[in-house]
Amino acid sequence: MARSDDILLTAEELRLRRRKRRIWLVVVLLFVLAIVATFFGARPASNAIKAWQARRHAERAFAYIDNAQWNEAQKEAIAGYQLQPGEPQALRAVARFLSRVHQPEALDFWKQLQNRQSLTREDRRDEVNIALAGNDLSVAEVALKDLLTRKDSPASAADWLLAAQVARQKNETNEARKLAQKVLDDSRADERTQFQAVLLTLAIATPENTDAASIEAAWARLSKLAEGKTKAALDALVVLAQRALSRPEGTGSVPSSSLVPSPSKEKDDTHHGGQAQVVPPNDLVRALENHPLAKTPHKLLALDLQMHADPTQREALISRAIADWKDADAASLVALATWLDGKGEYQRQLDTIPLERALQSRDLFLQHLDALGALDRWSEIKQLLESEHFPLDEVVQRMYIARCNARLGEKTASENNWKRALEAAGGDSGKLMTLAEYAERNGANEMAEVAYATATNESPKLRAAWQGRLRLAQSSGGTKKIHAVLAGMLTIWPNDGAIQNDEAYMRLLLLFPGGTGSVPSGKEDTTERVPPNNSPGGTGSVPSIHRPDATHHGGQAQGVPPSEELNGIEHLAEKLVQQNPTSLPHRTLLALARLEQHRPAAAIDVYSNIKVAPNTLSPSALVVHAAV
Repeated sequence: MARSDDILLTAEELRLRRRKRRIWLVVVLLFVLAIVATFFGARPASNAIKAWQARRHAERAFAYIDNAQWNEAQKEAIAGYQLQPGEPQALRAVARFLSRVHQPEALDFWKQLQNRQSLTREDRRDEVNIALAGNDLSVAEVALKDLLTRKDSPASAADWLLAAQVARQKNETNEARKLAQKVLDDSRADERTQFQAVLLTLAIATPENTDAASIEAAWARLSKLAEGKTKAALDALVVLAQRALSRPEGTGSVPSSSLVPSPSKEKDDTHHGGQAQVVPPNDLVRALENHPLAKTPHKLLALDLQMHADPTQREALISRAIADWKDADAASLVALATWLDGKGEYQRQLDTIPLERALQSRDLFLQHLDALGALDRWSEIKQLLESEHFPLDEVVQRMYIARCNARLGEKTASENNWKRALEAAGGDSGKLMTLAEYAERNGANEMAEVAYATATNESPKLRAAWQGRLRLAQSSGGTKKIHAVLAGMLTIWPNDGAIQNDEAYMRLLLLFPGGTGSVPSGKEDTTERVPPNNSPGGTGSVPSIHRPDATHHGGQAQGVPPSEELNGIEHLAEKLVQQNPTSLPHRTLLALARLEQHRPAAAIDVYSNIKVAPNTLSPSALVVHAAV
């Protein structure tokens, strides 16, 4: 039929029909290809769009991090990571944010990023810093090696400063001192790097004659830095002021035209802890008051210096501070309230900053509550919290109410509110740490222990939480409990010499409960120093572990004879001493291990060829040394 129709058509009509068929065929093929392309290309296209959006969030996060706008930085970093977890820039934003707020989880993100692309020099610096904060020396050393041996650019003063910090954490004091001096001798080092190098030099210095020159030079360098108008100069001024405040009250001052102390004055003044003469307080006062970046806390510090130099001016200076800042902004009022509380002027703080003003800021409201607490006005605090005049986080509200209950003798209500605070904290390690530290400070050790343990479950590498658990275990006096915490820490930081030392010592005490000595104080090695976190004051040093009662025993590994485990402890102690010959806790462990092997002569040899500065022997080291 179709053929007969074609016979009736002209040649032109046949050509047009064939052309129409070809067009339809092409359209159908294109449609099929479009379906196939959409099926196979939609996901890559979607991923590409998400990756681009993730990079935009990451760039914004970097900008917020540089400006220390942490809440905004967190939101942008999380948004980018949620969009495309595998995007390198998104990983970098999360890792950098966590590093700058001192969260140990940052190391996991740096590792993920390294698996995808090479880390930049800035990445490596952040990695070293957070590894040092978590005392993860193995990671810090690998990252530092890459920093110092990179071929793209030579190591800078900031990199050598990190090398000095790593050396210090390894207890290689001489190496740390040399590296810090290398930073100070580098003309390219900026003021902030020089400032940190000076602080490191002072931190590792000892009041021995051998260090007197370096201590004097460090203080002179700090005084010179303080003459500038930068943020680093202001920080140097604060350090100098705090040092001046550590001198006996009533110390007068001789005004000078320079912040650098004169040589004659240095010779005349008695060295404070082996350190050079402090800058005259009058010079510090003027410098703090006139610094262009100085804020209310710095100006209040200047008043502290004046009060310290002349205690008879205390009342006049406090009245002046109140008059100057009672009508200031919220930040200045918080500084004033904190300053008044530090002077014990709680009622004057309440009078200066009434409740109506305190309700304008969370920090002011908390200062108001603290002042009421110092005056034992717990009923008022409880009423304010329960009436919810100011919307506090539930964790903070409940733990404050729990403390009020305890002080008012409401034991059951206190326990219930502690539990509600724990429930409100959930799995947030930051809130858990806030709760644990507050409970510990206020004697609620059971709640503190639970909160610390929950925090370590949520963030296994959170060193501050482990240190809290260790402090509580030490205060309980139970050897097995202390050892259990140290064993848990050792599984996370297997290469940490301080933890290895303390865990082995506790195991030795469990093996021989009637033996010699008490636990060596490894506190300077195992305590987390900063932050930071983001809470002021840090965790402090770990208290010395006193000799536990002899009822706790049986700590040897299952199936391992005590003699073999004792030999293992001796070999570990020998390795630790070899790695760090100047560490007294390591030598104490080795001496006690040999003493328990009935080898007193070998135990005595442990203390040969080691010089210990006066007043640095821990009680445990004295006991073991006396025993051998």
